[in-house]
Amino acid sequence: MSKKKVYISLPITGHNIKDVEKRCKSACELIEQLGFDAVSPLEVSSNPDASYEEHIGRDITALLQCDAVLFLEGWHFSNGCSLEYSAAGIYEKERLFSIGELKRYAKEISHEQTL
Repeated sequence: MSKKKVYISLPITGHNIKDVEKRCKSACELIEQLGFDAVSPLEVSSNPDASYEEHIGRDITALLQCDAVLFLEGWHFSNGCSLEYSAAGIYEKERLFSIGELKRYAKEISHEQTL
């Protein structure tokens, strides 16, 4: 059985890229420690010369290939994250809003795999 994938949704536009990279890296590490494959928007669309539309298009494409989305603090102030939230809901992806919810999801998946 392949690992479940968790997409990371966090505000990027208008934020210090070093801070964004740090938050994203930290989330990736935790997701992977819990046994999932982490999908970072910074890796999905890494071309700094791409337009916003290209970035968000790649992000949504990657999100749709995931099982769950982890929304990091401040997501609700971001248009891109709001679009990701809507896409996740439309396509019935698990939406997680905290590390606690991510850990609960990991336990549920682990339990399902042992049945």
